[in-house]
Parts: sequence; structure tokens; C-alpha cells
Amino acid sequence: MFKSKSGSIYIIGIAVVLLSAVLVWWLIDNHYPADIVLRVPGMDNRPKMEPRPDTVIIGEFLDTLGKFDGVVYGEWPRFRGSDFDNINKDTMPLAESWDSTGPPIVWKVSLGEGYAGPVVKNGRVYILDYNERRKADMLRCFSLKSGIELWRRWYYVELKRNHGYSRTIPAVTIKYLVSIGPRSHVMCLDPITGDLLWTIDLEKEYGISGTEKGRITPDFYTGQCPLIDNDIAVLAPGGKALMIGVDCATGKVIWKTPNPDSLRMSHSSIMPMTIHGEKMYVYNAVGGVVGVSSEGEDRGRLLWTTTDWSPATTAASPIFLGNNEIAVFGSYGAGGARIRIDFDGTGYSAKMIESHKAPEGIASDQQTPVIVGDYIWSMMPENAGPLKKQLVCFSKSDLKVPLWTSGKENRYGRGLGPYVISDKKMYLLDDDANLFLFNLEGPSAKLVSKHRITEGIEAWGPMAIAGNFLILRDSRNMVCLNIGI
Repeated sequence: MFKSKSGSIYIIGIAVVLLSAVLVWWLIDNHYPADIVLRVPGMDNRPKMEPRPDTVIIGEFLDTLGKFDGVVYGEWPRFRGSDFDNINKDTMPLAESWDSTGPPIVWKVSLGEGYAGPVVKNGRVYILDYNERRKADMLRCFSLKSGIELWRRWYYVELKRNHGYSRTIPAVTIKYLVSIGPRSHVMCLDPITGDLLWTIDLEKEYGISGTEKGRITPDFYTGQCPLIDNDIAVLAPGGKALMIGVDCATGKVIWKTPNPDSLRMSHSSIMPMTIHGEKMYVYNAVGGVVGVSSEGEDRGRLLWTTTDWSPATTAASPIFLGNNEIAVFGSYGAGGARIRIDFDGTGYSAKMIESHKAPEGIASDQQTPVIVGDYIWSMMPENAGPLKKQLVCFSKSDLKVPLWTSGKENRYGRGLGPYVISDKKMYLLDDDANLFLFNLEGPSAKLVSKHRITEGIEAWGPMAIAGNFLILRDSRNMVCLNIGI
């Protein structure tokens, strides 16, 4: 042991001497190049980097990707489906329950972080997405049959993560596809080819510079879903115009609704309703609730307004209760209200006849409640007291006393997940992408199956049913399930 230690010391000594000699040699000689050359762009043969302009060019790029592999049955053409009620009307039989493996996954694709839901038409699935790496807002088209991406229409827009990015759902017909991006940029495309027909920058066109009330895009980015009604795109920018109608064929704004109360865009969406025999668009803006005529030469005329109901934030859309009454909802504990629309033979008026906070009656922080017959189904928010995060059922005639609840032992995430109905079946997705299948019997629901679909989080995007397929998403993935027999 002693000899080994002595040998080690000897070797270390020699190494120190050699390193010292090298250092002295380096210091006394000139080892630097005689000529120092200034590095100039291009010397390293890197590609030229073009500066990205600050101006947003909506829909600037189209990437054509896969080949379409055939139409399969089923459609879900807009937010809340064909009839705006979140109920699938197809008669195709669906599975009554699932075994331990759950409903088969047909395909799965990755998305940027967000909560935007899909629409389906002519065998194609459309979803708005934000690519964080490219800093690009994208409208993407997939095959319903296989999940192959067919094309994507996109443009650069700088966004900072604000609890996710995309939130809106496009509207699609045979001829037109309309989307609203996170910063209120509107695109209208050919739904087959992705060709760009027209665009509108709602912030630029309808914002009131320098005024808080004229700001277009709400907190957490745009949540309003567009509406196409008889080839007219109906949008609610707030600011300089409460609501506008745009000809899908030309991009021309053919009517504008004035905004005398300076209402602002909310996360809610426009809902068509017929009240007192007149067709109208009902919208829960920030600052109040309005009805705008959707009939003939009267289109765009403001019929009624109430500012009695004006929660700071609203995401759920209004629903029609019958008897010329609507229900509206507010987020963060605001709860809900019942509004009656009156007509005296010459004009309309609106009156809030009851309201309640979230612990006192039906409420929804995010999803729009669903009416089935005489009953209203909702997911109660976190701040709803004893009913928090439960699935509940109320009567349309009584928004304060529940007829049925899932019980405190059966809570679903944070009460923010989506639910959709087909016949007497309800499909409910919680925050962690657990999918629950219920059978509805009048005002009660019986759980028959449950399955974890992905390992994702914040599965808040509205679902779509098209034929045998249920399309859902978590914050980063979109999944198509076969729920047929």
C-alpha cells in the first residue's frame, strides 16, 4: 500500500511540471491570428432569416397534406349540433354499454394546447388549433374515417399562453366553413379544398381605440363560436357593432346592429330562437343580454335589450325555456337567471324575473346546459356549495330546486367537462378524460359505463357525435371513438 501511494505522488508531480511548462510557453509566444476578421451575415452559410411582419395576414398559408379516403355517415356542423341543442338526432343505434376495454379508438391526433371542439361534414372533421412552435393559428381538416389530415389553413399570430389558446368551434355547410381565431380573426373557406374566400379582423374593424369597453377580444381569448344562417355568417363583435351579418359568398357585411349600451364580446355564442313567433338571435354579451331580428328585411334590428343580467364573465350560451322565457348563466359563482321577453303589439321588452347565485340554483361555469323535454341538465361548478361538480337535473319551471343530483360521492372533475345527448344516452367527459355513459329516465340518470380515454388533462372541449363516432379531446389530443353497436 505504501509503494502504491508513493508512485501516485510521483506521477502527479510530473504532470504539474509539464502543465506549468506549457502555460509559460503559451504566455511568452504570440498564438493569436495576425488578422482579426469581422464576422458578417452569410459567412456561416446559414439561410437568410426574413423578419416576420407585425401585420397579421389572416389565412395566409395553405398546406395540402393527405388524400381524402371516402365519406362516412354522420355530421355535427356547428357548436351544439344541427339544432343548437347539443342533442344528436341520428337514429343509428349506439352501444348500450362498454366492456372493460371501453369504446374502440378509431384514430387519435395531437393538437396544440386548447379547448376548441370539432365539427363534422361530408366525412371531414374540422378543428381550430394553435401551433405554439410556429406561432400560427390553424384551421385543420381531417378524414372522419381514418384521421388522416387533409389540409390546414393557417397564418402567423403572436399569442402568449393564456390558460390554453384555441377555444372556438367552426361552423360548416356544404359551401362554407367559418372560424374565429383566438384574437377574433375570422376566416371563411371552401370546406373541401380549404381555399380562402374572405377574412375579417374583428379587432381592427370594430374595436374602439383607447377605450376599455371597445376592446373586442375578451380575457382568455375568443370563445364565441360563429353561426352560419342561410349562407350568412352571424358574428357578435361588440365595440362599434353589437352584431353583424356577412354574406358568405362575397364577404360583404350586409347588416350591422348598433351597440347603444357599449356591450362587449363574451365567451358565449349567439343562439337562434323563436319568441312570440319571431325568429331572433339571442346573445349574452358582457354587460347585458340582447335579441336581434333574424327575419327578412328586419334582419339585424335590435329588438330588445336588458342590462339587468350582466355578470363579469359568461361562457354558457342562453337557452330557450318556452313561454317566451330564456335562461342565462354566469361564471365564477354568478349562477343563473330567468328572463321573460314581452311583446305589446308594437315592440319588445325584456325583464329579469328571477336570479340566483351558483349555490342557490342551476349554474354553469363553462358548458351550456342541455334541455331534454321538460328537464334541464347541467354540470355544477366548483363554487356551487353542496352540489359542486355534480351532474344535476332541474325542471324548466323551477331553476332553483333540483329534481335529481349525482350525489356528493359522484363528482366530475372541476365541473367544467362537456356532455352530449343521443336518444336517452348521455356522454359526459370529466377533466381527466374519463368518459361516462348514462341512461336518462325522465329527470334521473343511471351510470352504465365508465372508461379512461386518454392520460390527458383539462378535457373541456365540447364533443361531437356523427353517425357511429364520438369525437372528443383533452388539452392536447383529439380522439375519435366508435360508439356504435
